[in-house]
Amino acid sequence: MRVAILDDEPAELRRVEQTLRQIPGTAEQPWSLHCFERSEDLLRQLRRETFDLLILDWQLPDISGIALLRWTREHMESPPAVIMLTSRDAESDIVTALNSGADDYVSKPFRPNELKARVSAVLRRHGLQKSATHEVQSFNDLTFDDAELTVTRAGKPINLTEREYRLASCLFANLARPLSREYLYERFWSHEEMVSSRPLDTHIYRLRNKLGLTADRGWQLLTIYGYGYRLESVATATSG
Repeated sequence: MRVAILDDEPAELRRVEQTLRQIPGTAEQPWSLHCFERSEDLLRQLRRETFDLLILDWQLPDISGIALLRWTREHMESPPAVIMLTSRDAESDIVTALNSGADDYVSKPFRPNELKARVSAVLRRHGLQKSATHEVQSFNDLTFDDAELTVTRAGKPINLTEREYRLASCLFANLARPLSREYLYERFWSHEEMVSSRPLDTHIYRLRNKLGLTADRGWQLLTIYGYGYRLESVATATSG
């Protein structure tokens, strides 16, 4: 889970970070927390990186949190979930934030257990936090079994490594959402393996071939130059 936390008060920033680190991650969904004291720094990252969740303070010395929230909704093709975390607790402020696209609103000083619960609830609503139950999902003729880490096409197994399975599952779980290279590397490769771009490119090439991610099967795995990849569902041609 890739989360950006924005607050111009370092002590508050660290407190939020420490609270979120108490939420258990998984091998497939590790937590990666990125802290920002300036809105401009976060805005620069949003233009080139993927985040699952933003936790934004409202009052900042450069760009306000509410302005940044509105920017994500107006300019990002697939904006991340947003929780406003601020000392502004007037009803009008809460209404403004929710009407601007915020997923939730938490007042300062926050209670750690409440913040963890609200973060988990928002991620579940966005399909970003899986339940502990056995999940089987189908996409056209492909079926993903999370318990067995297997993919089948029309009942026939496709031979994937565990990393290939998890990468493919991530792409399908984020259909039509651009995913940055950094986002994918942080989730599926160790720091030592992130020395070049080739491992990711090689895995994308293999998945295109093994899963048949081509237009005639209803898929398009696009390379976004200078950013990353996006998997899209496309209409297949039908015979008349």
